[in-house]
Amino acid sequence: MIILVGFMASLSLILSIPSPLTTVTGYLNLTANAYLGFGNNLLVIVGTNNFNFPITELSIYIPRTGTNITISGKIPSGSYFLVMIYQGGLNNTVIIAPGLSVTGYPGGDLADLTKSGVAYGFNATVLVYDVVKRELFQLTTQDSGIVYAVPLITNLSIPILGVYVFQMAPPMGGSTNITGFNLVSLGQVIGEVRCNFSEPIPVLPGGPTYFAINISSINGTLKPLGTWYYCNATPTTSLPTLLYLNLALKYVYTYNNIVIIREDWFPVYIAPMQMSNT
Repeated sequence: MIILVGFMASLSLILSIPSPLTTVTGYLNLTANAYLGFGNNLLVIVGTNNFNFPITELSIYIPRTGTNITISGKIPSGSYFLVMIYQGGLNNTVIIAPGLSVTGYPGGDLADLTKSGVAYGFNATVLVYDVVKRELFQLTTQDSGIVYAVPLITNLSIPILGVYVFQMAPPMGGSTNITGFNLVSLGQVIGEVRCNFSEPIPVLPGGPTYFAINISSINGTLKPLGTWYYCNATPTTSLPTLLYLNLALKYVYTYNNIVIIREDWFPVYIAPMQMSNT
């Protein structure tokens, strides 16, 4: 009986010691950039789960703008995630978080980010394996052009490039049409592919204009727009690597009798995670 009691006491003591397998270690990495346009503003948040367990909830509060959102969904350890908040005014806020759900007050007033080249602090609270972690990050601001694009690859085994294009000029100020794109890899070996559309793609106000490109083919159709594109080379054989990949959008902006032809460059985000089916 004494041996049994001693065994039970020892077992109880062992069970009360936290298992090293369930100890939460690591950290959250967030990069936030606000692009200030001509009446429209865009906030892009890119994060990495550097914890040893999945993130199940992430709350972000930006005191300067009043933005207070909660991001829900399983973000695996080591995975990247992306959140975009586009605002043309207090009554027009669009939030895009592929593979995740967002609740709370997503808009705030991004117009309160009045200066470019300024850093603002914001708070992040993350839930990992029922453990709450709190961290402080910085949001930086910069001026945007007529449009801003967020190109994204979510599945490296299926080289589909999804592109979100945002109109940063007020819609009553003119119209924007995309005529083509370039892809450039800026690794040790530089490769470039130039592509044109069979017909211009209008950039719609009030939200992103989205299209997907199969960058492994020389010709194809933009999904879901159904517009043909044709390139001067097969992208996967002309581009030495998907790392350091950049996308250029060629577009025409028309305002009354003013016509501006531009080619703006944007970095390609590679964020493989549970949103790979988007």
